[in-house]
Amino acid sequence: MTMRTRSVQLSDAEIHLLREALDSHEYWQLSETQERNDGYSIVEDGANEEIDAVRALESKLCKTAATP
Repeated sequence: MTMRTRSVQLSDAEIHLLREALDSHEYWQLSETQERNDGYSIVEDGANEEIDAVRALESKLCKTAATP
């Protein structure tokens, strides 16, 4: 599968909203059957491919904008 990249202009607020949505997706859908600690998934990196992908994207977004 070939990965294509795209350039999109987003405000810091929009990036923050996307990060919040990814965090919610990880918690409510991907970590539903996983063990949690104080509301956070304690799945280790490498243990779940989907969670790893969400965390990687969230990290990438974090590097592109200041936190509002």
